[in-house]
Amino acid sequence: MKSETSKAIEEFVRKYGESKLVDVLSPNRQEDILTIIANADVHPYHALHKRGEIFVASEGSLDFSTEESAVSEIESVLLRVAKKLKEKRWSCVYLVPFGPAPLALQIKSLVHKILDVETIDVLHIGNGAHIDIHINPRSIAARIKSEL
Repeated sequence: MKSETSKAIEEFVRKYGESKLVDVLSPNRQEDILTIIANADVHPYHALHKRGEIFVASEGSLDFSTEESAVSEIESVLLRVAKKLKEKRWSCVYLVPFGPAPLALQIKSLVHKILDVETIDVLHIGNGAHIDIHINPRSIAARIKSEL
């Protein structure tokens, strides 16, 4: 098996070059990174918000005048997001939670359900500064001993 792997690697390097091999094996290649902006036109977004491919889930005001219209608006956005998520295997998803909190929460949940990855949430901390919040809920849950 090792010799087969070595031969395949050597052939790949001979054909495409060593830098291409390194690029292919890199865990966070730009083409595998998706940044989802939950709602555009609400706040300005900066370079930090533009990593990998940018996907705007919704724009402007949404109709939240009734429960039915709010659910309909969120479902419509989630369908668009689900379609985007299923285009390819994204290795990293940033979520810019602009707009209504329930919308961003539903997008975060959808990313986890479809890709089985946690989003990296971009948090505005004031004065134009932003930080990435990357928390693994499983590791937090594992810290607590179950009493069941």
